[in-house]
Amino acid sequence: MAGTNPPTDVTNALEADSFENDSAYGDHVSEMSDRTSLYSDALKYRQENGRRYHGYRDGAYLAPNDEPEQSRLDLNHHIFNLVKKDKLYQAPIDKPACVLDVGTGTGIWAIDFGDLHPESHVIGIDLSPIQPQWVPPNVEFLVEDVEDEWVGKSYDYIHIRILSGALKSWSKLIERALNHLNPDGWLEIVEFEVVFQSNNNSCDRAPELKKWTDGLLEAGAKIGRQMDVAVNLEKWLQQAGFTNVVQHKTLVPLGPWPKDKELKIIGAYQLMNMLDATTSYGQAHFTRVLGWTPLEYEVFSAKVRNQLQDRSLQLCADLYTVYGQRAKTTP
Repeated sequence: MAGTNPPTDVTNALEADSFENDSAYGDHVSEMSDRTSLYSDALKYRQENGRRYHGYRDGAYLAPNDEPEQSRLDLNHHIFNLVKKDKLYQAPIDKPACVLDVGTGTGIWAIDFGDLHPESHVIGIDLSPIQPQWVPPNVEFLVEDVEDEWVGKSYDYIHIRILSGALKSWSKLIERALNHLNPDGWLEIVEFEVVFQSNNNSCDRAPELKKWTDGLLEAGAKIGRQMDVAVNLEKWLQQAGFTNVVQHKTLVPLGPWPKDKELKIIGAYQLMNMLDATTSYGQAHFTRVLGWTPLEYEVFSAKVRNQLQDRSLQLCADLYTVYGQRAKTTP
């Protein structure tokens, strides 16, 4: 899949700097014994190629859940805060009573939301029990597979972030979210586009990076977990029956090449994120799914990291935020 170039209205903002000299789930109380057993099963992790992966529903998600990956997820959260000017959400919600964070990861978004909205009960769900134990009193975390049938609670706001390649059916997830929203409730999804762009039309000078993103797309297709999600979100929400669907698209630099100070900082953090991603997010896709040896991927990922650090390429990627509302029930 070839790289593309951003529209002219964003290239001015992303002017490159000179760098030659620059160094719901039901009543969980009544199910406590079952959840204790589930939690125990979830702690039976898979160890592979020096990384740790979730054990509950083994293989459903191909990124590790060890401490280096948790640090990367928290870095991701910091990047989103910078890009979105410290706004945890863009949907026009107002004091939601019950909130669901799908694929909560380290739980950092749910915790921040709970602190910001003490009136809300925030539930974070994930395949891995890697969230902290000490959290705001209005926040709780559950080990759940979002692709199971949803039962019990309805929500005023559902938040989903960075689950590309993690789901068998996005259409079913979005349909379930709609069915478990209260009337006038909102669903918000945040995803990066998988394919990188170049601010100066130089993607052809990054063949290893293109091979890496093509490999991720191929691996996702082989296991039935779609990677090219971001560009389809607006359409999927509309098809599911959401109203007032809004899409925001922000071009995020990869590397500290822009002149603009804020974009330079964002790009520096995003570069750190992507350098770590080549050893975390991509490893299982290439070795477990595409059949590469660990050594082959180690050599290849080193070449990818070299190209990621080439600021002359002026790499960037679109961050999509899409939200929609469940219509009021007709009297």
